[in-house]
Amino acid sequence: MTSSRFTDNNDGSITDQNTGLIWTREDSWQSEAKWVTWDEAVEHFRRLNQIKFCGHNDWRLPLREEALGLYDPTANNKDKYEKEIHLDPIFPAGSLPTIWIHEELTGNEGYILDFRNGEIRPLFKSKSGRMAIRSVRGTMKTE
Repeated sequence: MTSSRFTDNNDGSITDQNTGLIWTREDSWQSEAKWVTWDEAVEHFRRLNQIKFCGHNDWRLPLREEALGLYDPTANNKDKYEKEIHLDPIFPAGSLPTIWIHEELTGNEGYILDFRNGEIRPLFKSKSGRMAIRSVRGTMKTE
């Protein structure tokens, strides 16, 4: 994955040319400087929709496959702790290493993607820990 795959739209969003998805340039940590629970992540993208961030009101949590598309073991970026994460450097350094993703689950568990190792794991939705959201919009292109 190289930066030529992504286009900075210069409005706070980045387009993935391979998938057609549009991502927020910053995660919620970068834009709000706070960790978020699952419910707060949902509230975050709802706020983006309410203010029509980048002119759109269809922001959401990424699906597993969509989020995994951002993880690239050959990409080098730095998280807020100056540790290596594998996210294309077109996204600004300083994000959190983990983001919430949407998975159909009932109960109190959600899922997170870790940009340090590409691992997806369950986590209690009420736990904030060091989670963020990187909102997405659009439908993934199928080849």
